[in-house]
Amino acid sequence: MSTLYRDYRPNNFFEVLGQNHIKLTLQNEILAKHLGHAYLFCGPRAVGKTTTARILAKAINCLNRKDDSFEPCNECDNCLSIKKGNNLDVLEIDAASNTGVDNVRENIISFSRIAPSNGRYKVFIIDEVHMLSLQAFNALLKIMEEPPTYVVFILCTTEIQKVPGTIISRCERFDFKKISLVETLTKLSQITQTEGVKIDREVLEAIAKKSGGYMRDAESLLGQILSIGGKVIKKEQADLILPPASDREALSLIKNLSKKDTAKAFILLNSLSDSGINMKNFNAELIAISRRLLLDKISPGLSDSLGLDLGETIEKDLLQVSALLNEEEIIFLIKKFMIASSDNRSQNIPQLPLEIAIAEICLGLKDGVDSDGAGDNKPKQVVNKLITTNLKSDNFSQSNVLKKDLVQEQKPETKALNIVLENLSQAEVYAKWPEFLVKIKNHNHSLSFVMQSCHPQAIIDSCLSLAFKYKFHQNRVNENDIRTIVKNVLAEVYGTGLDFKTEIDENLKIGSGSEIGAEIDSSETPIIPQTEKTEEKKQPEDALGNLLNAFGGEVIN
Repeated sequence: MSTLYRDYRPNNFFEVLGQNHIKLTLQNEILAKHLGHAYLFCGPRAVGKTTTARILAKAINCLNRKDDSFEPCNECDNCLSIKKGNNLDVLEIDAASNTGVDNVRENIISFSRIAPSNGRYKVFIIDEVHMLSLQAFNALLKIMEEPPTYVVFILCTTEIQKVPGTIISRCERFDFKKISLVETLTKLSQITQTEGVKIDREVLEAIAKKSGGYMRDAESLLGQILSIGGKVIKKEQADLILPPASDREALSLIKNLSKKDTAKAFILLNSLSDSGINMKNFNAELIAISRRLLLDKISPGLSDSLGLDLGETIEKDLLQVSALLNEEEIIFLIKKFMIASSDNRSQNIPQLPLEIAIAEICLGLKDGVDSDGAGDNKPKQVVNKLITTNLKSDNFSQSNVLKKDLVQEQKPETKALNIVLENLSQAEVYAKWPEFLVKIKNHNHSLSFVMQSCHPQAIIDSCLSLAFKYKFHQNRVNENDIRTIVKNVLAEVYGTGLDFKTEIDENLKIGSGSEIGAEIDSSETPIIPQTEKTEEKKQPEDALGNLLNAFGGEVIN
């Protein structure tokens, strides 16, 4: 029993779908009689790597091919025997089942010493070459370095990263690509015409989309549908075999979101979930269509050049939805769908992540803001609305008391704003400098030691000048992470919006910074407990004491 992908396997370069960049190069090499001794065909599965290798083997060993032609005749003994797989000069090896070095020695090295019997070249087609062991690769490399003139190697792999660089460097590399939707549809239509079966265009488009650019998968799906029987196959019959398609429903959902119709979007989503549609796959469809909408907004022809055609039956609806959204809203959709796709916490309600995404999208689109801006003011609005609703009561006096208390709680305290003044004198800076040194120590002990040797200046135009005696202290404070810590602590002590700059003062006395830190106003509440201050005073004021202060250590013995 034969299958469609074997019956309709291409027999010449013209029948190979896509891969024009590869076909053109190989055809020119055949015409110029300038063949390489090794070729490396890499790319995803089911895109024509092994098929192209067989066609190349037929073309260079064809007995009837003329000098001005690059196509095999497919009629001579060599072409027919290569197609059947029993040609003595063309050896196909499955590296997955022949991984050892002994297989390479027996099947390749020994066989390559024998001149071709009927053709011009001995061709070794090694499929899934990345499965060879390291020892087998080393043995293969030995023959590939200086092969006989009549030997041609064609290596095929789906995982090029597993092939050693020494092998790749000795090959002509060709990267195969996925088959486009249009090319897949064309091939499927040709097969149905040859088989004498009429199938709805929508069914063929669904097959092409499900195959994902892999022609063998598309032909296998078509073979299952043809097994239904009959000369005419409708969409209703094909749906019994094909996995349920959801691209139209995904586009309808996006259309509802563009119109800010949350209710219809929820109803559609839950009906799809009830009908058995996998929510993960449906979310992937939403992302794919949103991506297509974004590409159309960026450049009308960009999606075609990337091979993202969705088929004639959906392209018209796609244009209508595209007119309802702008680029920012489409990006917002994609971000929310991607967040929903990574949310695996709701196993009992699989559609819940998408429901949350729909609600957030509709709220964002109604306000005309992005996802970041949408959440800033809404919690306050919702809280105020809930407060107003809960205050409605039969007891009017009690309601008034509650409202008065809530209003008093909502009044902002002027002291909490902590807005920095644009200018502060040096004396005013000194007044809060001890507090700064204590707080900086909580963030970083060694940084506190550096800042104690610093001399703060006045604040001018919301910028504080910090003077250092040594360059390495200045460089330390100017590091990105350290600078962020210093700015945050300055904001806590002096107010938000304060920046600082550093400078070198060679005349600065090292003790000046620590002396400032020691002058804590007795009228203010101590920032640290009195016991800790007493312990710090007991520490020796020498080099060891400085190290203990810098790194937060203590003397054990």
